[in-house]
Amino acid sequence: MSFELGHPLLDDYLRFVSARARPNTLRATAHDLKTFFCFVGKPPAVVSVSDVVAFISAQRLGDGDRTVVGMDGSSGVSARTIRRRLSSVSGLYAFLLARGTPGVNTNPVPRG
Repeated sequence: MSFELGHPLLDDYLRFVSARARPNTLRATAHDLKTFFCFVGKPPAVVSVSDVVAFISAQRLGDGDRTVVGMDGSSGVSARTIRRRLSSVSGLYAFLLARGTPGVNTNPVPRG
């Protein structure tokens, strides 16, 4: 099973994940990366911490992704889904840093 998102860095990472993970993990990772990069609208080398923070806020508020509606009528995705999406993005940046990708000098996903 393979997934491609149309960006060489993202596609390289998905090939890396596919060699190590189950199909559902690969599918979730591809979806998470697509969701993130569609939101930020930037290539990986220019994503900043503020882009990640804006993504987190939008996910909690349900801006553009109303996949969860709480019992109280609130919208947005669950905290667990946000953590998984951030883990996928952070994994991508760890991969890019490990291979010395030009323009990628830090992981923009905040820790903690």
